[in-house]
Amino acid sequence: MSVTIVCARCTSPNLGSERFCVGCGLPIGGLQPDADAGLDALGPYEPPEPADPDVTRALHDFLARSGLPLAPSGRGWRTTVPLHLDRKQAVYAGPAGLDAEGRALVGFISVCGPVVDRDCRILLKLNARMTDGCFAIRVLRGEEYFVFVENLPVDLLEHLAAADVLRRIARAADGLEDRLSRGRDIY
Repeated sequence: MSVTIVCARCTSPNLGSERFCVGCGLPIGGLQPDADAGLDALGPYEPPEPADPDVTRALHDFLARSGLPLAPSGRGWRTTVPLHLDRKQAVYAGPAGLDAEGRALVGFISVCGPVVDRDCRILLKLNARMTDGCFAIRVLRGEEYFVFVENLPVDLLEHLAAADVLRRIARAADGLEDRLSRGRDIY
């Protein structure tokens, strides 16, 4: 009887005698998906100028309008968006510097799962169909993760339905997470 071990990163089945995953090359028994990797999602950004709008206050007001629970996270906030079939998805929001026109930006980031090279094609195909936001790769806790990112000018926040924006971001990220993790709900 052979023992099958499921890879923590890509969920490929491996024989117990294998040292490395046949799907992604991770050492068997190595890294586990880090559900808290998103805590590093709001990385460094260009600090605002004194004349820039109060991004922090505008963002907090926007998130509060969503009616979703908020928790401080790094230099921004984290909210958890409930989705269909009892799934949920964390969305992180914080200042994201300035765009090319000098407008203050707010960044929304949601983690989808650890990067596996074979899934990069899926990511690029999904990006080709995106109208808002995009999938990207970000280093979180020293490991590359697929994330969904959307940056919005701060001055647009007051005109947008907060719950709708957060739900759209969460659905996009969770859709990729569901594909990559074969149905697990980690992030």
